[in-house]
Amino acid sequence: MANPLKGEIPLKLGKETYKCRLTIDSLVRIEDELDKGILELATAIAEAKIRIRTLIVVLKYALRGGGNDFDDKKIGSIIQKVGIVVASTEVAKLLAATLTDQDSDEEDKKKEPVA
Repeated sequence: MANPLKGEIPLKLGKETYKCRLTIDSLVRIEDELDKGILELATAIAEAKIRIRTLIVVLKYALRGGGNDFDDKKIGSIIQKVGIVVASTEVAKLLAATLTDQDSDEEDKKKEPVA
């Protein structure tokens, strides 16, 4: 089971749910491998301007971060099984969850004065 306190995010691809985690290091590796910034990738997914290779790269680092030992071929097989639309949607959710700082909302609430 994914542990959100460790930055782990459950990712549902077809009938399987995988534990994923994108660290700063993995985000840098994704950017380097695809030669695009992570926000640029998130925007491209939102605008349906995504390549399958991009999905494979993001999923590779996310799945490995979650403790799964998948190579590009295995990830491509998963994408083929669930479909590009489902895979794109799940990658978009994964990036959104990774890029959204959930803790900052909690910290802001703690700082609000009580009337």
